[in-house]
Amino acid sequence: MTDRIRLTITVTPEVHAIFSRMAEVAGLSLGKCMGEWLADTSDGAQFVSLKMAEARKAPKLVMREMQAMVHGLSEEVDATLAGMRKAPAVGAGASGPKAKPRTVRAGPVPPSPPSSNTGGKVPRVNPNGQGRKGS
Repeated sequence: MTDRIRLTITVTPEVHAIFSRMAEVAGLSLGKCMGEWLADTSDGAQFVSLKMAEARKAPKLVMREMQAMVHGLSEEVDATLAGMRKAPAVGAGASGPKAKPRTVRAGPVPPSPPSSNTGGKVPRVNPNGQGRKGS
C-alpha cells in the first residue's frame, strides 16, 4: 500500500456539490477526486505558502513582485488575443475534419432567409434591372 494520509475536512455545501459532480463525471470516488485535485494543484499551493512566508518578512517587496507578475500575465494575454484576432478562423462554425476556412466579407452582410426556408419568393430581376423576369 502506498503512503497515503487520510484527512477529515469540512467544506461548504457548494464546494461539496462541485466536487461531487466532478467525481461523478470522472467516475471517481469523492475522496479520490478531491485528493487528485489537491495533488494537481500542489505546486500552486507551495508557491502561495512561500509567498505568504516571504510577505511576513517583506510585504512591500512581495506586493511589488505580485504586481509585476500580474502585469506580465496581462501583457501575455493581450499578445495572445492580438494573435488570435490576426489569425484566420479556420473551420469556424463548421464541424468535421473537412471544414473549410470561412471567408470574411468587407461591409454589411445581406440578410439571408432562415435555414429552414426551402425556396423563398424573391422577385427576379431581368438583366436590365427592371421588374420581374418575364413581366
